Amino acid sequence: MPQLYIFIASLVLLIAIVVRRNWLFERAKQAEFDKEVSIKVKELQKERQKEASDERFRESHLKEVQKKRYDVSEFKLTYRKAEMAMAKKQWNEAKKLLIQSLTLTRDELPVSLKLASVYMESGDLSRAEELYLRLSEMDPQNPDIYETLGKIYAKWKRYKDAVASYVQAIGLDDKDEKKLIALGHLYFLLMRPSLAAECFRRAAELKPRDTTTLFLLADSCRDADDYENALFAYERILTMEPYNEKAREGAQDVRIRMNELEKMMS
Repeated sequence: MPQLYIFIASLVLLIAIVVRRNWLFERAKQAEFDKEVSIKVKELQKERQKEASDERFRESHLKEVQKKRYDVSEFKLTYRKAEMAMAKKQWNEAKKLLIQSLTLTRDELPVSLKLASVYMESGDLSRAEELYLRLSEMDPQNPDIYETLGKIYAKWKRYKDAVASYVQAIGLDDKDEKKLIALGHLYFLLMRPSLAAECFRRAAELKPRDTTTLFLLADSCRDADDYENALFAYERILTMEPYNEKAREGAQDVRIRMNELEKMMS
């Protein structure tokens, strides 16, 4: 009987150690993620402060604002034509009409947002970046602006700049799982699987039944050697899709790795 008590006490102690270890690991991982986000935000702010005020775009497209009278009817007509050109993907015509619309209105922000998206859609990324940077000064609380800058930098494979922009976007809107997933992919490209996993974990919390996000979480945890959370994610998928072979194989692979790790430590 005493041996049974000793066994139970040892088992309880072991469970307590495992729970505490997991708690410390999760806290450390969250602290690392928060630190990374804070550093990227500060870097982005410093870059924005160092950038000289570039008036070339305003001078090239808005130099006649002071000369022309504000004409509501002409603006509406021109802007409507621009929207029609956008719907038909006639990008050059849309650019011309939107630039003309800028000269006819005092409220340039919504028109500039349209123009920036046209530059983006037409593949004119340099002009898109220039305008989105200006828009970030005009509307600094708009997360979509920083998200689009992140997309531009990602296309150019400027992954650190892309990360900084997405961090800024998520700082303004942390309830958009698409932004979190995009940031996770960027961290993965930078070979930071633990930070990628944290992004995917937060995205999975927003969409708990999205197996695509759960696979991203499971795979990134496995690459980060976080086998317990990887196994948990794979098993969550299997509870929703019991016959998902990819999840089953992933879970089996993780269990093998955990067993090998236990043998090495014993």
